Amino acid sequence: MDNTTTDRRIGHIIDGRYRLTGLIATGGMAAVYEAFDQRLDRTVAVKIISEAHADTDEFLAAFRQEAKTIARLSHPNVVGVFDQGSHEGLPYVVMELVKGITLRDLLNQRRYLSVPEAVEITRQTLEALEAAHSTGLIHRDIKPENILLKEGGKGDRVKVADFGLAEAIQSLGTDGQGRGPNPDKPLLATAAYVAPELVLYQPARPQSDVYAVGVMLFELLTGEVPFDGEDPGQVAQRHVSEDIPSPKTLRGDVPQSLANLTLAATRRDIDQRPVDAGDFGRRLQHIKTANPTTTIGPRPTQNISTAKTTYVPMAQRSGSSPAAQTWMKIGLVAGVLLLLAGLGWWAGFGQYTDTPSLLGQDRETVEEYANERGFTIEFDDGAYSNRVPVDDVFAQEPAAGDRIRSGGTITVTLSLGPEQFTMPDLAGASEEEALNALAKDVNAEVIVVNGYSDTVPQGHVISTEPGAGRTVNSGSAVEVMISDGRAPVTTPEVLSLSEEDARASIERAGLTVGEVDSRYSDSIPEGHVIEQSPRGGEGIGVDGVVDLVLSDGPEPIQVPNVTDMSIEQATEELESLGFVVRVFDLINGDTVFRQSEEAGSTAPKGSTIWIWVR
Repeated sequence: MDNTTTDRRIGHIIDGRYRLTGLIATGGMAAVYEAFDQRLDRTVAVKIISEAHADTDEFLAAFRQEAKTIARLSHPNVVGVFDQGSHEGLPYVVMELVKGITLRDLLNQRRYLSVPEAVEITRQTLEALEAAHSTGLIHRDIKPENILLKEGGKGDRVKVADFGLAEAIQSLGTDGQGRGPNPDKPLLATAAYVAPELVLYQPARPQSDVYAVGVMLFELLTGEVPFDGEDPGQVAQRHVSEDIPSPKTLRGDVPQSLANLTLAATRRDIDQRPVDAGDFGRRLQHIKTANPTTTIGPRPTQNISTAKTTYVPMAQRSGSSPAAQTWMKIGLVAGVLLLLAGLGWWAGFGQYTDTPSLLGQDRETVEEYANERGFTIEFDDGAYSNRVPVDDVFAQEPAAGDRIRSGGTITVTLSLGPEQFTMPDLAGASEEEALNALAKDVNAEVIVVNGYSDTVPQGHVISTEPGAGRTVNSGSAVEVMISDGRAPVTTPEVLSLSEEDARASIERAGLTVGEVDSRYSDSIPEGHVIEQSPRGGEGIGVDGVVDLVLSDGPEPIQVPNVTDMSIEQATEELESLGFVVRVFDLINGDTVFRQSEEAGSTAPKGSTIWIWVR
């Protein structure tokens, strides 16, 4: 909390409850204060919108929506929201006060993190986003500045903040950071972490957050964002036009599986990323389980300061006592001794100086610098590098800052650029053969995808990207498409068709008629289909088999003996069995003496039976 900043609101009591005790942070959109909740006796954070936006109805509505959005997320890794209201005409929201630092602060201290800590912070971030994605909420602006690290926390050490703020920015019409490639539209995320689809002004999806977390994981592992620059629009456009490199190009001890997952999360094609934060988190957890070295260990007990020297001012002297004069004499003698010692030091060590840093300089600049400073430069055979341009300094010996005799020799390694390989022809090879060939001949990140093929057998290579004969840079991604066989077809609907028509329809779909059975049916004519398996519209493999059940027509029923019965009795008996009764009566009789179907014979249900009466 900034205790040196004077703010007119300090000391205000909001809604008779929240007493503002200090300013935590301020920005163009809002100011955040530490406050004491006098009703519940707890310390909270209060975010108050700035006066500059108080008359913007769209922003005010979005700001209030932010509070409602976060309040729906009851999760230990999400900064909680307790209350909202209005103070001096400005809306505010009361939030959980997180004691600690931001992830950006931690990166500023260390530059990059250990693999275990990077994995654990990413895992907890994904836990928060999984809760959001499960309710249909998308953050849209994941970055280290929005990740808070709670003091003393474990499973809840990470707190994700500013859910919904990107929507508020969108309503205002500015991103607060800079604009994307289209100057007429705001870029609704920070350029270094923005997903390609957001740059193209497509709808945000859970995979948009997945991409930003993937970029953040890259930065946690390497200390750098993949794309950087002064123009946010140009940086954002690079997310659309360029693939993010593997973190192993900058840090060799990153586990291969973790590097592969980082690449998967930052694929430019949104459909090739993990589907949401939960999917990403499960894959990350699998890596933690499969690689014991990524288990979180104890955190360092202190941070290493970047400052080399601290100057402490002397206390002001209030007078010159005899004791002080004695110490002054002692100091004078000590000074003389130090001067003599200094002369001896120069004779032995003073001819040495710090080795300058030549990293990243081109050959011509290095040679000019060496001539000016009196150093001798030796160039070795060079080394491959994916990040350092050709003929720029990749390494040096002695290292920068090491002691070197004045006029000494510095051995310089120039970059040869990325090591390059020729992509082999793998079409038709089995998956195992292809992966073995790439591991042997090409130093690349292999991404396996699957697809259907009418010509390539299942489990064999359909194609590669780049294709055979193309040049591949070391560490770049190579995509291998493995066949799942021929694509499934849709089973045609053949119910009620005659057997002949049903067979023709099935065979036109490239399928085969399998078993043909039959049974009685009161509704489907004899010889027509009453059942099929698989059912119409279901998927089935090419060359699949469709079984049929045909109708035998209505089931035959045994005709009873109704002679000597009354008309009423005979009619009731026959109709109860499903027959249609017709009466032949010439003399207005009532007793049946004859029937059209012989008793004991069979007739189809629904058949007409005549009876004669007298």
